[in-house]
Amino acid sequence: MSRMKRMITGLLVLLGMPALAQLNPMGGIYYQNQFLANPAMAGVEKGLNLNAALKTQWTGVDGGPRIQYLTGDYGLQNDKVGLGVLFYNEGAGAINRTRATVTYAYHLPLNGGTEFIDFGLSAGIMNEWVDFGKVKGDLDDDVLNSFNDRRLYLDGDFGVAYRNDKLTIQGALPNLKRFFKRDQIRNVVDRSVYFLAAGYKFTTDKLINSIEPKLVYRGVQNYDGIFDAGVHLQFLDQKLMLNGIYHSTNSFTGGFGANYKNQFSILFQYTTNTSKMQNYSNGEFEVGLKYSLKN
Repeated sequence: MSRMKRMITGLLVLLGMPALAQLNPMGGIYYQNQFLANPAMAGVEKGLNLNAALKTQWTGVDGGPRIQYLTGDYGLQNDKVGLGVLFYNEGAGAINRTRATVTYAYHLPLNGGTEFIDFGLSAGIMNEWVDFGKVKGDLDDDVLNSFNDRRLYLDGDFGVAYRNDKLTIQGALPNLKRFFKRDQIRNVVDRSVYFLAAGYKFTTDKLINSIEPKLVYRGVQNYDGIFDAGVHLQFLDQKLMLNGIYHSTNSFTGGFGANYKNQFSILFQYTTNTSKMQNYSNGEFEVGLKYSLKN
């Protein structure tokens, strides 16, 4: 097969998937499930937290990304150790990715346990493959077949944080294998390379129980860094929540949710398209569920 034909086939595969699938991440990372973005946040609350979410992106585009995840994190009674697990799957056009990790976090108490410095490390496996049923091109192409011949590989994440009852400052390095430049041939979609965030929670005894503004900066491979600015409100004795996040890609995420007895919560979010996609698709929808079992 000629080099030109292989290039055309590869282009057709890429056109079957959104090339910028990671510019707007799962909305739960900002407030509902911070462990998803930073392993240091595993077990910051005592007891068990289970989170699950589904996100459909670019619903007006054939083969638009779909993302599902399930996480569980557990904070031990000593407030010092957190454990976590994550199962994550995404599909975009013909490309599929599945990831499973386990997490250990250590929470170092300061000033009698009123402040903490958190460290977290996740390790697990990643699998990427092409769904030949969705390929638009030559199925005998050597590039396609060699892509699926690759084995599962090890990957991980590292995170740190500082927090007290109001302020949280955190940073994370996801996809460590790619960060250390050990994974050049797997760069099939823009991936997050670092995550920085700072949030401060104001509490009141009025109708609005808490207001939490947050600033986030995300490094994305093969793309400019992305700045996010958001605010999260809880009101009516924390039974209802409302949030909004502006992204420097000229998109906006809005969310509304409910909390039942501080144990079960549901959050619906909608993200407008980035400026480059606003004429082609009608945005991204996400629903997230959280169940907490306190000790």
